[in-house]
Amino acid sequence: MPQEHREKLENCVKLLLLWVAASDGKLEEAELEFISSQFPDRAGTITNDEFLAVIRSADLESIEKAIRMVAAESRELRLAFIDMAVAMSLVDRDIAVAENHILRFYADALHVGLGNLEKRFQAIAGRPFENPGDPSDPQWWLQRQGKSVESEENETKGQGGPSTGSNSPMSIAQAHSVLGVRLNANHDDIEKAYENLASIFEVGRVEAMGEAAVSLANSRFKKIQQAYWLLKG
Repeated sequence: MPQEHREKLENCVKLLLLWVAASDGKLEEAELEFISSQFPDRAGTITNDEFLAVIRSADLESIEKAIRMVAAESRELRLAFIDMAVAMSLVDRDIAVAENHILRFYADALHVGLGNLEKRFQAIAGRPFENPGDPSDPQWWLQRQGKSVESEENETKGQGGPSTGSNSPMSIAQAHSVLGVRLNANHDDIEKAYENLASIFEVGRVEAMGEAAVSLANSRFKKIQQAYWLLKG
């Protein structure tokens, strides 16, 4: 393909992969290394920090444009992207609920289908692709809480210490990251960031993008609320 088109496509893919990585409220060094290994930095290219700024500001228009560009590519390239997104979700060895919903959203938006996503996840991860459930259902949170307690008890018994897995309570640093504010953000900064993100992730704004987008919005909004309550004390 022409160089200009290739560079635009790479930027779209990097943005979408970083959306997967950052959706659980944290971004690990291994995830950034994965991006760099797939797309080495070149002079004049958009930096990861610039992509992350788009994600943390919840710029859905830019994300939608990136998805549309990837969706216009061949089936082979779309499936290759799904493989990369699955691999990204597994870099930290634990696929978060938000990552699960994003993968489902990608499979739907790129006309790949859930069946193909499940097969490719099984092949890459060596385990089935879980059903994340519906975060808008209060019962879902009770079940997740039960799993969290059980996981912590099992890990404590096996290792003699408390769990540090993805079900652990959100940290102060993670809460700042979720809201996209500085660590020294004041009360007004936190309020403004929360109100902005809460309005963006209203279900009504993403309904036209399909069920996967609605589920993702619900999941993201719950995490935004959790971060807000934590920082508000």
